[in-house]
Amino acid sequence: MNSLREYFFTDWQAMTRADWVGLVIVLVLSVLMFALYVWIFRPGNRDRFEQYRDFVNDNHDEDMKREVGHGQTK
Repeated sequence: MNSLREYFFTDWQAMTRADWVGLVIVLVLSVLMFALYVWIFRPGNRDRFEQYRDFVNDNHDEDMKREVGHGQTK
């Protein structure tokens, strides 16, 4: 147990400004990701996000040629 405590020991006094900025960024992003997961997976929001379920598999641009779609005409 002592080696585990030594492994996770943090010397707070030796942390530089870059270390603190990185720590704050990681904590903020973790909280935002958790809040996003709670918001997305809440059963009350299912109908709101259900319409985007297959947006990757939509074939609405199937008629358009690739070159024309990118602004290059033949």
